[in-house]
Amino acid sequence: MSKRNWKDMREFLDFLKEKDDIIYIAEEVDPEWEINGFTRTMCQKQGPALYFQKIKGMNYPMVAGMLASDKRYLWALGLEEEKDLNRTWGEMTRELIPPVIVKKAPCQEEIFKPEDIDLDKICNVKWHEQDGGPYPGTISISVTKDYDAGAQNAGIYRMATLGKNRLSWGAAPYSHGQQHLNQYEKQGKPMPLAIVTGVDPISEIVGATRTAPGIDEFYLAGALRGEPLEVVKCKTIDINVPATAEWVFEGYVYPGVRELDRNFGEVTSYYGEAHRQPVFEIKMITHRKSPIYQGTREQWYPSESTITCGKSSQGDAFKILKGIVPGLLDMKCDVTFQAIVKIDKLFKGHPQQVMDAIWGATYARYKHVIVVDKDIDIWDYDSLQWALSTRVKADRDVTINSRRAGGHRDPSSPTRERGYESTMGIDATMKNEEYEFWGEPVPTTVDDLQTVERFKKKWGKKLNL
Repeated sequence: MSKRNWKDMREFLDFLKEKDDIIYIAEEVDPEWEINGFTRTMCQKQGPALYFQKIKGMNYPMVAGMLASDKRYLWALGLEEEKDLNRTWGEMTRELIPPVIVKKAPCQEEIFKPEDIDLDKICNVKWHEQDGGPYPGTISISVTKDYDAGAQNAGIYRMATLGKNRLSWGAAPYSHGQQHLNQYEKQGKPMPLAIVTGVDPISEIVGATRTAPGIDEFYLAGALRGEPLEVVKCKTIDINVPATAEWVFEGYVYPGVRELDRNFGEVTSYYGEAHRQPVFEIKMITHRKSPIYQGTREQWYPSESTITCGKSSQGDAFKILKGIVPGLLDMKCDVTFQAIVKIDKLFKGHPQQVMDAIWGATYARYKHVIVVDKDIDIWDYDSLQWALSTRVKADRDVTINSRRAGGHRDPSSPTRERGYESTMGIDATMKNEEYEFWGEPVPTTVDDLQTVERFKKKWGKKLNL
């Protein structure tokens, strides 16, 4: 396994430069459409990350799509093969490593006072044609604190510009950040909030991970890094943030205050409706010298959100399930709406138990769950389709559950039903037990493994197999 204890975003960008996997755009670009064009094109082909050195109307450069490819995500974790992710994630996170608090940090080298803040000068990008305006918060990490227990949470939520020092705060109703806000609103008190932008890749990954309640993602970052993450206390609020972040916005979300944000191109690749959202009022901004802003284009896979959220939540869900259900071999989640699970089927009802565990014990709200046998390669589309085509009898193997907790931006549900969804489980395992019950032979697959192995021994090197 290669490097994973990245000092900061800049070190990772230097690594991408060595790998020839980042493009530097020196010419001034228009934030109304050109960044949209660049990021859409590169996302579609999992192309290089983008570093915009000059954006019209902005005073700072911006990197986009830092982890918007499968290989860059794996590089960040020191991996080369996606099939190693679940096992390695479980091994690395057996013991969480608490962060180390430092007193002096790069993220506090320079300060904006409230009267000097103008968000449009920091990030004014319109990521999609029909977005209602700039969305500086597409990959920024929101750090909040539990009102009673004091445990921190880090999550990534969309944020639109509402004024020079005000952002909408789009935490989902079921997110830990929103649960923290609920606690403060019950007390009638403003919630301290720190928005962190431009972090090392591991901090971005944990910010996107759907973890269990009470897990401080910066502890998880330490485990994935193999050493503690350095954090520093904010200047005006009692919240700790990554010490080497490029930007930190400090402020409050006030109880009961809601304003309409705008339409936005979501991770689903559909435009989400404008919502009345909580409002984050920025009281101070600290940043590094010559700071780099970080943003990303939201869309369906491939995109930074689907990769960081899908794969990270997959790794965490697999770890949880291994402790609950026997016979679990592998798991693939392209995004957080669907899970494909490979098992060594041990007993009747085993696939259904796996489905129930995924829906009940993980935190990514998987809408569809497909369970397959150990001879299926879940990383190969054709292998999965073969299982669905030859091992599924719909009236027996498809389970549908109504009014389950669901994603609040799922376009398959009308707006009035958001928050609920119907889940579907497909048992795509071979039904050996039914053949055996009726005394019939179980159909034999045509893998011819012995012949293939014999062939490879003789011809493998000659044919470069």
